[in-house]
Amino acid sequence: MEYNYYSYEKPEGKIEVQKLPIWFKEVKFEGNEMEGNITLHSQNDYDEIYGSNAKMDISWEKRYRNTLYHGKEVQKSIELYNALDFVITQRENTWLLSHEFVSWFGQRTKMIRKRYYREKCIHGIFYCDITERLINIHINVIDKHYENFKPFIVKSLTTFVCHK
Repeated sequence: MEYNYYSYEKPEGKIEVQKLPIWFKEVKFEGNEMEGNITLHSQNDYDEIYGSNAKMDISWEKRYRNTLYHGKEVQKSIELYNALDFVITQRENTWLLSHEFVSWFGQRTKMIRKRYYREKCIHGIFYCDITERLINIHINVIDKHYENFKPFIVKSLTTFVCHK
């Protein structure tokens, strides 16, 4: 039995993460099963300005199959985060259940109230053919704690369930 994870389920959005690291707690939920956003923060704060040392956002939107090209959506997500000064360092393609799942890793230096914070990110994107939703998962972790969080976050990304 692994005690580092718990099963997170949001029936209103029909989203389930079977192995979410135990330090993530839901902060905000908006939307319904067709379009929405869930924000999760870790319980430990890095400092009073930055806030929690790891932040996860899960967002989804209804997209019809005939108007979606998965590769283009992945490239749009990379370009969006490049515009926010994230430098993409690695990209991986894999399968999540029966969905093509693309994850990429990046980093940036962010300034908040005259303080510089180096943060790293993990971003995952996939399209569910059954529910016809495009799902984005974005995680920011402060650089100092990234190596501790990374194996748990990567494992939790592979346990994502978007339909039953």
